Amino acid sequence: MYQAFYQLKDQPFRLTPDPSFICMTAHHQEALAGLVYSVCTRPGLMVLTGEAGTGKTTLLYSLLELLEKRRFITATCTNPIMTREELFDFLMLKLGTDCRSSLKNRQLSALEDTLTRYRADGRPAVLIIDEAQRLPMDLLEEVRLLLNLETSREKLLQIILAGQPELEDLLQQPELRQFKQRVSVHCKLKSLSLSEVKEYIDHRLAQAGLPQQTLFPEAVIQRIHRYSGGIPRLVNTLCDASLQVGFGTRAAVITLPVVEEAATDLNLAHPASYMVSSAAERMSLPTEPAPTNGHAAVDGNGFGEDNRMPMGSYASRQKSAGIFAGLLDRWR
Repeated sequence: MYQAFYQLKDQPFRLTPDPSFICMTAHHQEALAGLVYSVCTRPGLMVLTGEAGTGKTTLLYSLLELLEKRRFITATCTNPIMTREELFDFLMLKLGTDCRSSLKNRQLSALEDTLTRYRADGRPAVLIIDEAQRLPMDLLEEVRLLLNLETSREKLLQIILAGQPELEDLLQQPELRQFKQRVSVHCKLKSLSLSEVKEYIDHRLAQAGLPQQTLFPEAVIQRIHRYSGGIPRLVNTLCDASLQVGFGTRAAVITLPVVEEAATDLNLAHPASYMVSSAAERMSLPTEPAPTNGHAAVDGNGFGEDNRMPMGSYASRQKSAGIFAGLLDRWR
């Protein structure tokens, strides 16, 4: 509805995980780097966690796009609530394994033969399980046993578990200590800082055909950051609703009252603890606090909280996706 009015070629804030709209902020870059590195070195098990709406699924789609260009064999499970039989049926189907037997040992043998053949052809296999915090305990044990499919040098199946922070709590349970020991890399996505929200909005509008972002003034972006808490999904929802309200009122730019109306329509909690008077916001913006939790921590293989990649410029961080793609293009 509002695209023509705001001279946009595409809908900038849709909620589908479109890799072409991903904004490579520093913490997304770190997480993607950790996953790419791990898939290439094939240690076995990787974990990606973050609050709902922080961009896990979008990041996974970006990873899949890179892997499929390199002819990796991939299987993605988005609904992990299943029985053991359903899990193996899913694996047989997605990984192209022909096994008519329902016996577990024969299915595992057939799966191992398939994965070995793929590996000999230079096509490693990757299993991605999204919403992994919902995995039943017995299925987690089956996933652990899949990691036993290996050669003397490497795992035949790389597994990525992606989920909300409850997944971390789940892995802390004593009965899963063997499972946790197999996690080689743990990537964490956290909420965006104010400056990253500005980058995020600018990038998505540029992808939608508006290279010079003038629709959302800085004071408005600050208010959006407060309402959304830096959660990308909420940023998308509030920005899209604001554009709809702006279109309805024929507002050339998005104003604070427009954002307030959109937030009210969405029943978003009023950010009272952060609010300042409109007059103060027009005069100057508060200094942005140091982003103590605005970056991703990548545990394992040297990516720690105190060993982050340098922020770099926005342009160079956006270019990083191409760098990772080049890495996969060169790797066999």
